[in-house]
Amino acid sequence: SGAQSLTYDACVIGAGADGLAAATQLARAGLRTVVVERNRQPGGRCQTREFHPGFRASSFADELAPIPSALFWSLGLARRGVIFLPAGPPSSQAARRLMSSTAALRDAVICRSQQDAEQPSPGRGIFRRRPEGPRSWPGEQWMDRSLAEELDRMRLAPEEAAQFTAAALCGRAADPLLAGSALHLLVPGAGGSGAAVGGLGTLATALSDCAREAGVELMLGVEASEVRRARGQALTVGLSNGKELAAAALISTLDLKRTLLSLFSWNDLPPAVLRRAGAFRARGSTARVLLALERPPERPAGTESPICPSRGALYAKLPLEAFEGAYASWRAGVIPSRPPAAVRLVSAIDPRLAPAGAATLTITLGCIPARPFDGAWTKEKRELLRDRAVTAADGMLPGTSARVLAADVIVPPDMEDALGATDGDLWGGEIMPDQMFGFRPWGDPGSAVSPRSPIAGLYLAGPSSAAGLFATCASGAIAAAAVIADRKAGRLR
Repeated sequence: SGAQSLTYDACVIGAGADGLAAATQLARAGLRTVVVERNRQPGGRCQTREFHPGFRASSFADELAPIPSALFWSLGLARRGVIFLPAGPPSSQAARRLMSSTAALRDAVICRSQQDAEQPSPGRGIFRRRPEGPRSWPGEQWMDRSLAEELDRMRLAPEEAAQFTAAALCGRAADPLLAGSALHLLVPGAGGSGAAVGGLGTLATALSDCAREAGVELMLGVEASEVRRARGQALTVGLSNGKELAAAALISTLDLKRTLLSLFSWNDLPPAVLRRAGAFRARGSTARVLLALERPPERPAGTESPICPSRGALYAKLPLEAFEGAYASWRAGVIPSRPPAAVRLVSAIDPRLAPAGAATLTITLGCIPARPFDGAWTKEKRELLRDRAVTAADGMLPGTSARVLAADVIVPPDMEDALGATDGDLWGGEIMPDQMFGFRPWGDPGSAVSPRSPIAGLYLAGPSSAAGLFATCASGAIAAAAVIADRKAGRLR
């Protein structure tokens, strides 16, 4: 083709938390590694930006799923200034028991994924089965339970059950009465790691510094436009700057649909892979409204303590019927009249995020359609969503609406443009029983085991992988472990 070609042992697409963690692990193992990132700054959804003069917030989330402690320390994040401030523990024994059991299951899923990765690939072949047959996954028993049923089974008080429902569905679209919706309890919704001091941008800076220290090359402001097979098992990645790079191993942190249907030519993929990628359901449901307030709002009604003493989010108090209605609106492509909302006064946690005497408040909304039934996201629709978000915030923090200086509305198409997520889906695909555990992402537990794909040399990290929803950085480290195991076994050349 005449394009300039560069050769690496491994290439990682996406410089988010998982991509940077994967690249660091690969470089530490002695592999010449490059990360390709379309944006000029690394971090993915780990961003902190000034959205109004003097007011700063993270665009896509206030919290992420927790980073496994062993990985947190091995990456040296503490010495790089990454500090998380977790919310206070729940008050009742039943709530503490529920949080403990879900955390244990998440750890078990990550452990299972790590074990699969460390076993080298059994060889080539599309959807080749492992000799021992598929094993069950921790948490599979939740696949036929509803969220409401599970919370009732745990004998939570009504107020606590409502809190857990809102936290589990934060930014998502689901009916808590449907079978399988209990899976949302396993996947951290409002985060779980705690708020990062300085915003999530501090994590992005630390991870990119760690990667560079390990010897990783970061190609920023360059997009991977296509992937082709070359020289047997090696893959060639075409870049938007006209260059090409070849690598024996390619880790994509993009979601399944974006990885296979955008990077590969359809005639380069086996029909079974194309069918699975086409059938995989990914639909955005999250919106964010960032508010610059001239002064902090009043404390929540009925409390005598300062705002956000536990550093956690405040949730709109909605009955189950309201969640059902919002989910039905989302499926119909309609903006809900009362979208599930989580409010966080982030400047109460970190005063540096707002000027002295002012406040920065974020609102995370769920059941927001990526593609409204009546056309694109217009200025009028954004203003309608802003008004509904501010109304929800007023119900939790009185006086919010009277203090607004500026608002920044971020809807699913904005997230797709910024992150490359299909339809702005931050979760890498709908969280449903047929798209979780061994079904995520390939749809057949006996087929390719995540993070390995049916395409030789291609590995999947990020939210569409089996472990991607349960922790931050873990799916990247797991994909790196699979590359290292296959390389030692002679599967990669």
